Amino acid sequence: MLVEAGIAPRVAENYAQPLAAACERFDIRTPARVAAFVSQCAFESRGFVALEEGMLHRTPERICAMWPECVRDLSEAESLVGAPQRLANHVHAGRHGNGDAASGDGWRYRGRGLIRLLGRAVYREAGAALERPYEASPELVARPQDACLASAWYWRQRGFNELADRLQFDAITRFIHEQVSPMGGLYERRALFRGALAALDDVRC
Repeated sequence: MLVEAGIAPRVAENYAQPLAAACERFDIRTPARVAAFVSQCAFESRGFVALEEGMLHRTPERICAMWPECVRDLSEAESLVGAPQRLANHVHAGRHGNGDAASGDGWRYRGRGLIRLLGRAVYREAGAALERPYEASPELVARPQDACLASAWYWRQRGFNELADRLQFDAITRFIHEQVSPMGGLYERRALFRGALAALDDVRC
């Protein structure tokens, strides 16, 4: 099923066990829930291979398009081109429980995971819930086992199981887009969902 959701076979093999354990723990068990979860994770992580937010951008136009509410104009964006740490500290400052740009929180608590945790507040929340030291060691969330665990926790915590039960896949996408992902990718996510759901239906038959 992971392959049908766009995951390369070798990557799918490495993730099968930790993903299954995380889904079991957070009640992601029905075909609709599993297909919705896996397809959203696949899109957000580019096929389970990008577990950390990419902050290296080569043009000011791209930066303005990605963070229009944080970067006011092209001249401001120009100073952030090719500077991922400075960019993260700028666009994530004072948001999601982070301190100001000088605190370094934007870079330290940038998006990580399959469905990305973003900001000090959610790292703290996830760490407390899972009894993992995510606030002190946020880099753990970019490791496969913790990426699965934290993402499945986030999924259930935000009520996505219930949205998946009602096949409200676009509502899940909108929430993720607003909270943790600068780009929507609605049609790509739908295609991944259909592939995963079809694979699960074939297994049940």
